[in-house]
Amino acid sequence: MPPAPAATPAYGAPVANVPPVPAASYTTSTGLPYAGTPSYDQMPPAATPGYAPVQPGMPVGAPYGATATEPPINMPWYGIDFVNAIKRFFTKYATFSGRASRGEFWWVMLFLFLVSFVFNLLTRASSFFNVLSAIWGLAILVPQIALAVRRVHDANLPGGWVALPYGIEVLGALVMTFSTIGAVTSGLSGSSGGVGGGMAGILIGSLIMLAGAVTAIVLFAKQSDPQGARFDRR
Repeated sequence: MPPAPAATPAYGAPVANVPPVPAASYTTSTGLPYAGTPSYDQMPPAATPGYAPVQPGMPVGAPYGATATEPPINMPWYGIDFVNAIKRFFTKYATFSGRASRGEFWWVMLFLFLVSFVFNLLTRASSFFNVLSAIWGLAILVPQIALAVRRVHDANLPGGWVALPYGIEVLGALVMTFSTIGAVTSGLSGSSGGVGGGMAGILIGSLIMLAGAVTAIVLFAKQSDPQGARFDRR
């Protein structure tokens, strides 16, 4: 007679002589092992002291201060917000050395555009705001050029590249100015040919200024290059 088959244990009943399966072992990012399924509360917080985000041109692990988010004032800030970009713009008023991220530059450009728009509205109400607008324009001239120089430094380009878009803009403005004067003078003297030539000059000047604006966008929107650290203050 063949031996009777062993009875199948009921579901959930303990099985003898079977070693327990060990729980899965995991290691946290701090290097401390723990058993079981990892949960979010077992992970270290994002703002662990000593954490330093990697920035172009900065050595890995370089400390960025207690907050671990804001770099030193002499370093570019990638991922900067609008308010901090404005603060840095005025804090580094005449600082031509170092670098500026794309965020530092374009947030400031948005701010300056909004201020200019407000002044344009106010000057329609009172000519007094024309004076304030002129003072404001002189006040931001130096920091705006300094910011542009730091932006091209961040793209690993010498500061002299800033003269390219600004030079094109100035050339276009001069062409428009002299063409306008020529058109008005010809109109007063009754020369229709001179008026036509003046209008053509105004159109050419406008196209030159447009070319300068496009050049500025391409130049100041260039990607950051870690090699631009050579322009940092030593």
